[in-house]
Amino acid sequence: MVEKSFLQKIMKSPERISQFGFNKISSILKDAKALFEEESLILNLYAPDSDVFVIGDLHGNLESLQRIHAIIQEKNPKYVVFLGDIVDRGSYQIECLGFVLSLKILEPDKYFILRGNHETLQMNKYYGFYQDFNMRFGQEGDFTEILSLYNLLPICAIINDSTLCLHGGIPENMEILDQIHDLKQKELNYNPSGSVEEGIFQMLWNDPKEGLSGFMNSFRGEGIKFFGGDVLGKFLDKYELKSVIRAHEVFPAGYKWFFEGRLLSIFSSSNYRGQGSNVAAYARIEGDKIFTEIIE
Repeated sequence: MVEKSFLQKIMKSPERISQFGFNKISSILKDAKALFEEESLILNLYAPDSDVFVIGDLHGNLESLQRIHAIIQEKNPKYVVFLGDIVDRGSYQIECLGFVLSLKILEPDKYFILRGNHETLQMNKYYGFYQDFNMRFGQEGDFTEILSLYNLLPICAIINDSTLCLHGGIPENMEILDQIHDLKQKELNYNPSGSVEEGIFQMLWNDPKEGLSGFMNSFRGEGIKFFGGDVLGKFLDKYELKSVIRAHEVFPAGYKWFFEGRLLSIFSSSNYRGQGSNVAAYARIEGDKIFTEIIE
């Protein structure tokens, strides 16, 4: 079990994380995995009298993450939900992952981490985390430990019986929440179902599109869809929900509302494409209301 004093060192100086060696990183991964093993694919969180913060893509942006953490320390929400895509592309990928996992281990009932589309080997090899990891830890490192952690992450969270939080979007399989209700990721491996697996895949990858009815193929690749406001409405009605918060896309303002305020897309890594391309934002849930906050 990793020492709390070591986790606090990481919180204080996350840029030093690779200096500690892979054995220490491995101990963080193992402790975090033990926590994720006990969580269901759908998290149900209740905070009717307190705030819940929802954080979008970070993509190795340590500066944005540290600013978010400072706000969390100041405002002290009851829960903080990360929507995935912690790594890939940015300069501080292992640092961001170590920081977020340290938060989870230190306060497991406050911090929750969902799976994004970049929590996969294929994406990590294409967008850089796999290479960055091997460059830092060499033969000492074992990337399968990272992958086994990914495979335990929850897929979505329902806040106050009102707001669905996930990385991508609504899947074509409208039964998906019923099918994965009370199911753990480790149990899913023993209950394979094409419709369930496809539904989870689309929850990590799909995007909203204004003016669209139903679903249509996406430029992102095979099996990935755009979805319209009509199917979002059917999904929300089916599960008696009011709104969705998702990540997965960058916008100059750090967020964008879709479908007359029923869906919010947030992105929490500032200057993602360089040259001041975007600010970072997060969502704050208060009861069944959603507010956008810019990360200064």
